[in-house]
Amino acid sequence: MNRLSNILNIFYREINLLKKDRNLISVLIIAPVFYAFFYGSIYFNKSEIDVPITVVDNDNSFLSNRLIRNLDSHQLISIYKVTKDFYEAKNDFQNLSSQAIIVIPSDFENKIKKGNGVQLKLYLNSTRFLISNDVNKSVNEVILTTNSLIRLKYFQSQGYSYDQAKEMIEPVRSEIKSLYNFTDSYGDFLIPAILILILHQTLLIGLAESFAKENENSTLNELYELSNKSIHIIILGKGLIYLILYFSYTLFFFNVLFNVFKIPFVGSFILFSFLTLLMIFSTVTLAIFISTFFNRKILAIQYLALSSYPIFLISGYSWPEESLPFFLKIFSWLIPFTPFSNVTIKITQMGASINNVSATLVHLFFLAIIYYTISYIRLNKLIKKTNRG
Repeated sequence: MNRLSNILNIFYREINLLKKDRNLISVLIIAPVFYAFFYGSIYFNKSEIDVPITVVDNDNSFLSNRLIRNLDSHQLISIYKVTKDFYEAKNDFQNLSSQAIIVIPSDFENKIKKGNGVQLKLYLNSTRFLISNDVNKSVNEVILTTNSLIRLKYFQSQGYSYDQAKEMIEPVRSEIKSLYNFTDSYGDFLIPAILILILHQTLLIGLAESFAKENENSTLNELYELSNKSIHIIILGKGLIYLILYFSYTLFFFNVLFNVFKIPFVGSFILFSFLTLLMIFSTVTLAIFISTFFNRKILAIQYLALSSYPIFLISGYSWPEESLPFFLKIFSWLIPFTPFSNVTIKITQMGASINNVSATLVHLFFLAIIYYTISYIRLNKLIKKTNRG
């Protein structure tokens, strides 16, 4: 009971500290909710529509006009301009008024009527690679569909039935199904990771700032006495408020925000909740360990605020982990965000069970033990140094 009482004393002390510090309120209370809605709203539409492209139509025939209409009817494509002047199209392309140029040759219809092949040129703005990939895919879909219809009519004109002609134009059929993220949208892919990064980084920065403030104000001894001279109680008491607060954020994010942004959650919420608790506890103890190296809270903010983007990049979420240099892989494995971000997709959208994520569970468990141990060692050393001083 004494241990529980000491933990609660530090817990209430941390609440009072939060109430009095505007910086901590902004990082730990306001920022998680604000950024979750703000960043999530950027990808609310999830996928792009009506990307402008320019068509250089050197043929101006019935078939070329039909191809242009088919392109314009595609959800992702919008015909910005049809012209015969390639340099005009190039100027629009360089001004970013359009994101692609399609060049239809002057003998387009004649060659098709003679049964000859025709080469269409597609110029893509690869500086915006996400858009260029989508445009490339969409243009090819339209051209393949148009090509199939032309061939279908040709074989029917040769006396073949509709079914025979269909077999001849497509003797081998491919059936492609997108699993899990079946809409192939950026939103369903990015929003879960963004929400996790917000949780991870605000907790890391806020708690590190709180502990650095103890160093700055020379109140570590006060904390030590309140804990009945137990480092374990300091870690548990100070970390308890953040464990409760950030687990509440997680429940809100992955229930309310997933519904707002129409993202599926098909896995076990109990399993996800357990892994979330492990991730939060790992991040709490990591933040405590890091904070012991700062004697001013402003330094903790300055250094840790720079870590968000690098942590996301080396996590293996936006870029395959196997493509990272070995030393970056090792570093990424030490960050709780890495295993948790990847397992979140497996559970929420792929419906993974505990057998599928057991390696991640062990990974987070070991991170929690490692960071708890080294934070204990660092705090113990710091308090002893303070007492000697």
